[in-house]
Amino acid sequence: MTADLALSQDCLDPAQHHRAVLGLADRIGQRLRGERKFAGRLTLTVRYADRSSTTRTRALPEPTDHSPAVAATALGLLTSLGLQRARVRALVLRADDLRPVGRAYRQLSMDPGDTRARAVEAAADRARRRFGQEAVCPAALAD
Repeated sequence: MTADLALSQDCLDPAQHHRAVLGLADRIGQRLRGERKFAGRLTLTVRYADRSSTTRTRALPEPTDHSPAVAATALGLLTSLGLQRARVRALVLRADDLRPVGRAYRQLSMDPGDTRARAVEAAADRARRRFGQEAVCPAALAD
């Protein structure tokens, strides 16, 4: 399962790279939940203006379809690249090691914040299905 973003021009701004990866992670999370799958591993590929690319892969702490967990791992991958003044042309985020929801495990949490975050995510997914993809987005991605 892949989400990609091709930029219209080379981007040097680390804040824009961060924002782009957040958007890709949100799209992957939505697709995972829509297809009722959990991902066990993420791969981030960054393509540069000179047509070269760098790829990093990391296993998720546990298989998940939860967008914040996907985003945290994806941002960790971006940070591990150490991009300083890189002229980024495109970003690709791929979820691998997919498992059906019924065959994946999830560590139970006593933190009520986790339950609330998942309930909010489910409500946002319902709103997107009813009103369109642009109805709800993470605050970091809002204009």
